[in-house]
Amino acid sequence: MTFKIKERKFFYEKPEILNGMCLLQYGGTLLGAWGINGYFILADNIFLDTGNHNSSIDSFEKFLNTLDKNRKWIVLNTHLHEDHCGKNIIVQKILNSEVYAPEIAVNFSSVTFMLDLIWGRPKTFAHKEFNQSVYETDTGRKIEIIPTPGHSQTHVSFRIMPDNIIYSGDAIPLPVKKRYITSGEDYISEIESLNVLLKFAKDGSIFVSSHHGVLKDPVKTINDRIEGMSDVVDKVSALVKKGYDNIHTIGNSVFGKPDFFYKNFGNSVRCKQEWTISSIIDGLKKRNHDLSLP
Repeated sequence: MTFKIKERKFFYEKPEILNGMCLLQYGGTLLGAWGINGYFILADNIFLDTGNHNSSIDSFEKFLNTLDKNRKWIVLNTHLHEDHCGKNIIVQKILNSEVYAPEIAVNFSSVTFMLDLIWGRPKTFAHKEFNQSVYETDTGRKIEIIPTPGHSQTHVSFRIMPDNIIYSGDAIPLPVKKRYITSGEDYISEIESLNVLLKFAKDGSIFVSSHHGVLKDPVKTINDRIEGMSDVVDKVSALVKKGYDNIHTIGNSVFGKPDFFYKNFGNSVRCKQEWTISSIIDGLKKRNHDLSLP
């Protein structure tokens, strides 16, 4: 096995469960250790996200060049983090696609040097805010927009009908007890959005998550995260009511001391434990929870 300082990958498949739609997978590692896989969907002529910028651009361009350029191509983004809109500009250039997202302001200056090595910093692309709640593919599929804020303020998920497939973007966290959040993330809103998605899961929707792929048991996966994250919220609330006011003390009491990587490189990968605690406390106050009683 050859060690690579930086490794990029991109490939795609058409799982039977997706009824002919493409599941595209990308990933990146740094020093052979730190990396996250990602997934997005091509539903007929509509891309749901486009992954990160760095992962095997040549392979992605070859894939795009196999597609019929005479179709009307569209990109719908769940949110505008760099690992979800990184290849928007490539799809625009090769397929002349329109791009829509839940927000118009884009500032990729927050992509740190380390994340640029792993994910890459997206090139500027032209896009518009969503102008309808349902988009239709050129074969008649309907793609419904489901607001699922939390991971970002305007994050959305997509429901593909009549297939009853939900692409949830980053609305379903990787860990069960989410410990580290990104800057600007709202921990409690994320739990509320998970409860929205749980209803679809219980009604039989198939789920594709941007960092899990196709979920084998979406009800369990979503329930586990609701329970795990709610437990964290309850513990933080209890400590604040007891008089704890130091963010680091509360975090260490709930989770234990931060892992070495996140303790030393949290700013570099934009994920920190103290942001989680601050978000929970702020979220409880916004919802008028009484945190003052001992």
